[in-house]
Amino acid sequence: MNLSVGVAIAREIPLDFRRETGGAIAVATKRVSEDGDGCGVRRRRASLRMVDRQLAKGNFKLALSLVKQLQRQPPPTGLRGFAAAKQVPRRVLSVEELDLSVTEKSALQSLHDSILDSIKINLQSSPLDELSVTCKDNDLNLEDDIIQHKQVVLHEAGHFLIGYMLGVLPKTYKFSMMEDVKQDEVVDASVKFVGFEFLRELEDELPSKKTLHDVKPSHRDNKRKLSSTVLSKFLCVIVGGLVAEYLTYGYSKGHHGDVEKLGMVLKWLQFTEDEADALIRWSVLNTLVILHHHSEARLALVEAMTRGRSIGNCIDVIETTLNYQDV
Repeated sequence: MNLSVGVAIAREIPLDFRRETGGAIAVATKRVSEDGDGCGVRRRRASLRMVDRQLAKGNFKLALSLVKQLQRQPPPTGLRGFAAAKQVPRRVLSVEELDLSVTEKSALQSLHDSILDSIKINLQSSPLDELSVTCKDNDLNLEDDIIQHKQVVLHEAGHFLIGYMLGVLPKTYKFSMMEDVKQDEVVDASVKFVGFEFLRELEDELPSKKTLHDVKPSHRDNKRKLSSTVLSKFLCVIVGGLVAEYLTYGYSKGHHGDVEKLGMVLKWLQFTEDEADALIRWSVLNTLVILHHHSEARLALVEAMTRGRSIGNCIDVIETTLNYQDV
């Protein structure tokens, strides 16, 4: 039975009769609703399989077009989470300015300060020789001990979820297995997205193996090439892994490549130190709030990525577990 028809029939039945049936009509209507939701979810999953096929063929623009079409569909067929994150206003740079409970403010303020301190220290420290600008989203390096595999996946899930909720479609992801980590002592992990093409131009201008301290502001006005919207999304995505680790572990081991790339982009775009500081403060705060409000989806995504699920399947997991009160 069609859901709308079932509801319409239920409304036509006199109230006294509905009471006498002991709620049977309500139960029947609910069952119709659940069946309708089931069909909608199946249609969504079928559409996401089409997205997977286009991504596998390298048809990234077509894949993005399909996702945007799904975005316009009503739930549960549609994608309610894509580009739907509630974001912190750009003028807000501190946790104290947010409309949160005292407990939440206390917890997030501590994390916000710790993350900003970590980024500042890494930007000021001597560049690591192994870091360079690549199309990879991140290169994780071991310090004192081997990074736990779950933490690696959690880091990449942070990038993935933030990108998706800000409207940047992930197109592929990968991370080394623990056996490879133990042998090479380097974790090769990345999430690539549809978009951020400006990174290729940055790479073309920088010889391989150059680091943040080698980057010179371009004589050209690079800011004009990049909209503030694209830059905001990029900054939040690049700190997504770092923030995800801090939310779960209270620290991060896999942020060096991200911070290096963050600094390179801001320097290449010719931002002053004060401008860059404000952008970093906002992007960390915005990302922290989004991931904090969607912890269930974040952990479910970690599980899906650990199992090597497809991009479409990972999106379906997000849509199933997302906290829709905060989108």
